[in-house]
Amino acid sequence: MVIVGMLATMRSTAPTPVVSAELSQFAVSTHERRIQGRLPLELRSDSEPRLQDWLKARSPFPITLPVYRETLHDDRPYRVEGARLVQLRGKTAALIAYRMEAGPVSLLVVPDSVAVASGGVEADFKKVNFHYRTIDGYKVVTWSVHGLTYALVSREGMTRRPRAWCAIRR
Repeated sequence: MVIVGMLATMRSTAPTPVVSAELSQFAVSTHERRIQGRLPLELRSDSEPRLQDWLKARSPFPITLPVYRETLHDDRPYRVEGARLVQLRGKTAALIAYRMEAGPVSLLVVPDSVAVASGGVEADFKKVNFHYRTIDGYKVVTWSVHGLTYALVSREGMTRRPRAWCAIRR
């Protein structure tokens, strides 16, 4: 009985996942540090295949990003700039940098054991729920799918949304 009582009162040593609001704030501060030049990219490349290879070699979790199909008239709404790994509560997260016509965009990716998207204004779709927040003039969209959680950060007022980022496939 004493052992059962001790076990019941002990705090769990398993870390609790970061709440979406904390993830969103972390994504905004990471984005700001990147665009201010205080957080340089470890890989600078506009090649999506090179970015995928770099992430595959360095990330401790698998990341599959949507690849924009090139056409004769390359009219994609964004360009990849590069990536780096960052730490969130001692866990690795991947930061992928993009450039849109209206300015820089950052995508932060973590395993859903680290953070799960929730709260904010929700938009429910068949396969995924998106969560929208505005923090310090930035739009932050978070979602969790296939064991990963994503946080997309852009300056509020950017009107074109990259359709490819909403692709839900593995």
